[in-house]
Amino acid sequence: MVHYRHLAELQADANLATQLLTSAFTLADASTIEPLRERFESTAGRIERSLAALEGSSLHDEVAPLFTRLVELGTGEESGFDLIEDELRLAEQQRGLLALNRDIAVDLVAEVDGLVNAAHASAQEATEASSEAIFTGSTLLLGISALSIAGAVLIAWLFVGRVLLRRLQRLSDWMLRMAGGDLEARVDIGGRDEVADMAAALEVFRRHALEVQRLNLVEKLADELQGKNEQLESVLADLRKAQDQIVTREKLAALGELTAGVAHEIRNPLNFVKNFSEASEELVDELKEILEEASEAIGDEDKEMIEEISQDLTGNMERIRSHGERADRIVNDMLMMGRGSAGAQATDINRLLEEHARLAYHSARGTDDEFQLDLKFDLDPEVGEIEVIPQDMGRVFLNMVSNAGYASNETRSEDRPSATDDFLPTLWLTTRRKEDRIVVSIRDNGTGIPPDVLDKIFNPFFTTKPTDQGTGLGLAISNDIVREHGGAIRVNTEVGEGTEMIVELPLTPSAALQEGAAESDGAAGSGVSMAGPMTTAPEAPPA
Repeated sequence: MVHYRHLAELQADANLATQLLTSAFTLADASTIEPLRERFESTAGRIERSLAALEGSSLHDEVAPLFTRLVELGTGEESGFDLIEDELRLAEQQRGLLALNRDIAVDLVAEVDGLVNAAHASAQEATEASSEAIFTGSTLLLGISALSIAGAVLIAWLFVGRVLLRRLQRLSDWMLRMAGGDLEARVDIGGRDEVADMAAALEVFRRHALEVQRLNLVEKLADELQGKNEQLESVLADLRKAQDQIVTREKLAALGELTAGVAHEIRNPLNFVKNFSEASEELVDELKEILEEASEAIGDEDKEMIEEISQDLTGNMERIRSHGERADRIVNDMLMMGRGSAGAQATDINRLLEEHARLAYHSARGTDDEFQLDLKFDLDPEVGEIEVIPQDMGRVFLNMVSNAGYASNETRSEDRPSATDDFLPTLWLTTRRKEDRIVVSIRDNGTGIPPDVLDKIFNPFFTTKPTDQGTGLGLAISNDIVREHGGAIRVNTEVGEGTEMIVELPLTPSAALQEGAAESDGAAGSGVSMAGPMTTAPEAPPA
């Protein structure tokens, strides 16, 4: 009893420590890690004291490594709390850097806008100066022509024809090149006349145009930088999601190891219950023989009372043995599900479906005393056996029955018109043999699946259950298993009425399944033992 009390304390402390570690993964502020760490250290201290109390017993060597590993996860050099705190602090630093980056980008865009506006103003001034210079040059030419007609021919031949027009032509060529987009050629015309002023104004315009071009390039780079920042935020969100998935998978792996260990531990007391119940039945039989020998010294009333007590004891022993065997079958089914998948073998689909449906029911009843579910079977006797991997297909049926039972039971507990006092959560499980396939139907009277959720139910890590009741992996894994067997899963649902999950399995094994069977036969020939079929199903739940 002392060991049992310490084991119960260890279980409670392990649950608390696991909850603390799980809660740490949901925190968003590094400052809230320390209270959880202190509570975990206190729990770890109680675990160490309980382990110390068990030291020297056979249980200590079995459970000590598990609880030591659990304590190291929360208090070691690189504990889960330290990793979560570092991750939260890094996330805060990243958010600060992103905010600073956005502020710098906004300032840079504002400065670029100012430079562009200044460049436009300068270009406008240069254009006005060019217009004035052209007007002045034209007036000057007209005046010179009017003053000296005789010298006009000479001036036109010597100066205008050879110098001024040539310079104006060069200026015109530069303007055409600039209009075509060539801003690299520098406008350089010597002299101090109006043509030189026009060339200088054109050079100023060229420089401002180059500046505007560079500013446009800076603005484009700023836009690209903004796009890269948005890309970085998206990648960061994907990274966080991937980290959450990794953490969830690690939790599932640890939970599987813990479940296998607990299942093995439960089998030991179950064996004691079975053995001592059988021994007690033998003792009752011996007591009956002794009483028969001494029947003359016992009154009729005492004989009747002794006979009644003996029958009650025998009945009680039979019930104890029966329920012990039932519990042993449930534990054996849990262990079979925790093992790796064996090779394909001929399997009775009706029996497999019924076993795992009842296992799912008893599992739900074990965690929720108020859970209610009526299982109605309509199994086609012509279904027979087909080649499947029993462990994998059992997982499919177990998951679908668990989901359907959860949906129906939730309908009963919800406060809505259809959830009346007369409502009974019910599952209809049907099998039919077709010409080339077997069809398995699991229909519930739950709330149904909304259209916006229906397209996502087979996505990994998508779930509508609370965080502590679902991982979102069940249907994704089930879909992969059925496709590996060459089958398919169809869903018929109506909101407010219920959902029907239909599994279709071919009578002929798929190519992938046949290859797996060949590898399994090779392993068996090499001395590798394969897991056998599931044991007999437990008793049916009450209607």
